[in-house]
Amino acid sequence: MDAPLLRKGLLCLLLAFCFAISQANAGSPGGDFQLTDQTGKPFGLEQLRGKLVLLFFGYTYCPDICPTELSSVVAVLDALGDEADEVQGLFISLDPARDSPKVLRNYTHYFSQGLIGLTGSQAQIDRVAQQYQVRYRRHELANGGYSLDHSANLYLIDRQGALVAVVPYGLPPEHLLKLVNDLLDHGG
Repeated sequence: MDAPLLRKGLLCLLLAFCFAISQANAGSPGGDFQLTDQTGKPFGLEQLRGKLVLLFFGYTYCPDICPTELSSVVAVLDALGDEADEVQGLFISLDPARDSPKVLRNYTHYFSQGLIGLTGSQAQIDRVAQQYQVRYRRHELANGGYSLDHSANLYLIDRQGALVAVVPYGLPPEHLLKLVNDLLDHGG
């Protein structure tokens, strides 16, 4: 068996294993939610039925993980060409105190006009983070500011709103593109 094919097979097994472990640890993650989009309007995940969703949690002050992952999401959308209309990127802020709708609009539009940024009250954000088993913690800085330590998985949601894959941070965009293409090809 050639090395690239073996790597792809091992990656698929790793992704399936990570998703299976996350399902076994705390029930089934995912589900609908209601938040506020970057225009200040109410937004519910059910509005995206019929599209695949690439969902990422983070915050706009994040120095490295969030920009890297959002760049990967945009790279996947760009690589899809005409099929990109069937996929929506979502970014949920874990920092509603600093990430207002206007801040989120400017941040997401830096990466792509098509990304949707979401925020809400701290209670709403906590509830959605718990649904998706996202872990985060405020870390106080010496200068009086703060940062957030947060899990950095990407969530792939099918056209019916079901979570179908939890993609670990750091995998190349090509791997996410393969998952998305497989779902698009099979009507997922």
